[in-house]
Amino acid sequence: MAKAFNKKVRPRSFQVGDLVLVLRKSIVITQQMENKFTSKCDGPYVVKKNYTNGAYKLVDKDVLCIGPINGKFLKRYYP
Repeated sequence: MAKAFNKKVRPRSFQVGDLVLVLRKSIVITQQMENKFTSKCDGPYVVKKNYTNGAYKLVDKDVLCIGPINGKFLKRYYP
C-alpha cells in the first residue's frame, strides 16, 4: 500500500531566492473564503531561509516576514 502511495508523491524542495505561492488555508484558517472565484493562493513570496525539517521562512516584496511554513503548503510560482 505504501509503495502505491509513494508513486504519486512528488517531493517539493525550494532554494533560497525561489518565488513561491502560499495556500491561503495555511495562513488564515478561521476566515471563510469570499466566494468560489477568489484565489486559493497568496503571493508571490521569496524564500528567505529553508530549515532542515521542510519548513521555509518567506519574505514579501514589502520585507514582511512570514513563517516558518511547512513546504506542503507551498507551490512554485512561474512569472
